[in-house]
Amino acid sequence: MQSKYQRKLKREESVRIKKEAEEAQIQKMKAIQREKSNKLEEKKRFQENLRREAFREHHQYKTAEFLSRLDTELPDRSTRPVAFPDPQSSTWARSRAYKDSLKEEENKKLQKMKEEQHQKSELLEFNQQQQEEARTRIHQAEHRRVNNVFLDRLQGKSQPGGLEHFGGHWNMNSGNSWDV
Repeated sequence: MQSKYQRKLKREESVRIKKEAEEAQIQKMKAIQREKSNKLEEKKRFQENLRREAFREHHQYKTAEFLSRLDTELPDRSTRPVAFPDPQSSTWARSRAYKDSLKEEENKKLQKMKEEQHQKSELLEFNQQQQEEARTRIHQAEHRRVNNVFLDRLQGKSQPGGLEHFGGHWNMNSGNSWDV
């Protein structure tokens, strides 16, 4: 009987250890995925900055090219009219700045949503872990109760005269202690 009990305990222990190892592996994989996600976000930000820098340089190049063309096309600088700021370029610049600000706001909202989702998933994971621990405690308590009843039965049979409970639920000498 004790060897069966010990085997059962060993099985339960191995299942518990296996479950803990699987949980640790899952946590490790989640951490790796989070790190990959963070690296990807950083890469996207870096590429966006590179793109903006390239655009700015291209814009400066084109502006300089345009101004040099104007200088060569005008015969006399003294007769050149005063250059007023081009309303289209300022409109374009304002439009571009507005679009950039919208994109920045959208990125902030997206990042906030990602953080909220991450917090929700961590909370859900924590709740699941607590539920699993509660189930384990209940399961262990039930095992202890059953084992105590079993050990009490064994102890009652090994004593001379046995244990008898005349209250009506069980009688150790009756041979079937589970009769009600």
